[in-house]
Amino acid sequence: MTGTVKDGASLASFAELVYAGVRRAACGGRELVDDKRDKAADANPALLHKKMLQLLSSLWVTRAVGTFARLGLADVMEEGVADHAAIAAARGLVPDRVYRLLRALSTLGLVTEPTRGRFALTPLGRLLSSHSPHNTRTTAIFLNDYFADMWTHLDDALAGELTAFEALKGAPFFEWLAQHPHEARRFDRMMLEVHGPETPAIVAAYDFSSFEHIVDIGGGNGSLLSAVLAACPKLRATLFDMEEAVAAAKRGEGGPLPGVSFVSGDVFATAAPAGGDVYLIRHLLHDYDDRDCIRILANVRAAMRPQGRVLVLEAPLPSDESPGPGRWLDLQVMLLCGGRERTVEEYAGLFERAGLRLARTIPTQHPAMTIIEAVAAGNPRG
Repeated sequence: MTGTVKDGASLASFAELVYAGVRRAACGGRELVDDKRDKAADANPALLHKKMLQLLSSLWVTRAVGTFARLGLADVMEEGVADHAAIAAARGLVPDRVYRLLRALSTLGLVTEPTRGRFALTPLGRLLSSHSPHNTRTTAIFLNDYFADMWTHLDDALAGELTAFEALKGAPFFEWLAQHPHEARRFDRMMLEVHGPETPAIVAAYDFSSFEHIVDIGGGNGSLLSAVLAACPKLRATLFDMEEAVAAAKRGEGGPLPGVSFVSGDVFATAAPAGGDVYLIRHLLHDYDDRDCIRILANVRAAMRPQGRVLVLEAPLPSDESPGPGRWLDLQVMLLCGGRERTVEEYAGLFERAGLRLARTIPTQHPAMTIIEAVAAGNPRG
């Protein structure tokens, strides 16, 4: 997982989060994208009207879930507090209004109300508790802060060259993070929450055992590299990232990194570590336009061994018209940093312009992760 402030910021699993928010109605969590019901709605003005109101009210769900997380109500409930008045008192809130929030959240499956006025967390709701080892509390809060405010500048982004984030904050996202270390750390925490579940899926789907030297480009705190080394301890490994991310990796924030070499640098201005026979590029290319992606890939192409591999770890868009969450993530990265989501064919085009070629794609058990393998253009293997 990446954790850089500039090169490795990643948002891919937002696809599932955003898509779920659009697909589910505000009342009862019913799926909005249902072919049979949609066809019926197309012929029924009342159903069309209802569906439109459900789409427009999805903001209510996001804000309610984020407030529940930010106020730490899940933490209170995890400690065994069930009565709505006691939950409210623990945070200095109005009991009746807390009751009404919890009642609404029960329609989403975050809490249940076994008896009137008493609530219990569900396994889904526990993901918003800071006590949960794999919680998404920071993500819920982040998506209700300036990530949400940024969307009020969608029209600015559509009309000009600035990103929506620049219109909101007056600076490009990664530059702004570099100027606000606290926000950078909070963003890194969110990336851990969002992308952590992808790591075992990557390791399970790809055989790293035949390689000698693995290089993680934008490797962040080293969580992915740590997992690969745990599976293949004989590998020699190098982590390449910005200085602050390398420092986090050295502190062990992503897990043990025995024998790993660390190289600090900017992937645009610093030569990638040479001599690797497999290079990992995880959720990095979608943050950038085509020109910058080609610069990144060409940098890696110049450093890799002739028979080396490049693994682009992303969630590619479908090549046909089938619905998918990536189309919403595409807007998110466009607004945030001017990036874009791509199809496999579009990645192949980037590879070609950087002296590489698409070898194969490998699905994983995680819905937001596909391994896109490239080799040198003149390499007959793959």
